[in-house]
Amino acid sequence: MPLLLLASRLGQLCPHRPLSRHLSTTLGRRSGPSNYYELLGISPDANTEEVKRAFFTKSKELHPDRDPGNPALHSRFVELNEAYRVLSREHSRRSYDSLLYSSPPPAPRPSARRGSQASSASRSGPASDAKYWSQFRRMRPEGPGERRQQQRRNQRVLGYCLLLMLTGMGLHYFAFRVLEQVHRRFMDKKDRVFTAIYNETRARARTSRARLLQERGQKPAGAEK
Repeated sequence: MPLLLLASRLGQLCPHRPLSRHLSTTLGRRSGPSNYYELLGISPDANTEEVKRAFFTKSKELHPDRDPGNPALHSRFVELNEAYRVLSREHSRRSYDSLLYSSPPPAPRPSARRGSQASSASRSGPASDAKYWSQFRRMRPEGPGERRQQQRRNQRVLGYCLLLMLTGMGLHYFAFRVLEQVHRRFMDKKDRVFTAIYNETRARARTSRARLLQERGQKPAGAEK
C-alpha cells in the first residue's frame, strides 16, 4: 500500500494529529519509500529498540542542520519523525500494520544507503548518541485522546488503590472483632470456672462448720450422762 494512502488513513484514525495530515501532503509531492519500515530501513518484525536505533541513525543523516538551505531535507526529517512516532508506540503501530497489510505489499526497492547507515552508526559513540538523542525526548506530542486515556488509566489505578486500602481496613476490623469475641469467651469461661470453684469451696466450708457445731453440741450431753 502506498505510504500516502497509509498516512491519510492514519490521519482519519487520529484526527487530532496534524503531523499525519502534513505527512500525507508531503508524500503527495514526492516519491520515496512505500511505508514507514522502508523509510527507517528496518523489517516489519523489528522490535522497539531496533526502531529506536534506526531512527537515531536516519535522523543523523537527515537532520536539517546538515543543510539548512535544503527544504527537502527538512521534509524528510519530518517524515522520519512521524514514522518513528507511529512505530515506537504499540497502539499506533498495530493500527498502521492493519492498514499496511490490508492490501498487497509493494515491490521491494533496493536501498543504496544501508551500508553508509551501518558505517555511520558504528562510528557514533555512546556519549554522542546520548547527547544527540536528548533532542528528541520531547518530540512525541500527545493528543487529547491519549491524554484522556492516560487520565482514565490513572483513575483506574487510583480506584484499585482505594479499593485495596478499604479492603485492608475491613479485614483488620473483622480480625479485631473476631479476636475480641474469642478473648471475651475465654474470659467468660475462666470466670465461670473460678465462680464454680468459689461456690464449691464455700459449700464445703459451710458443711464443715455445721458438722463441727453439731459435734460440739453433742459432747456436753454425753458428759452429763
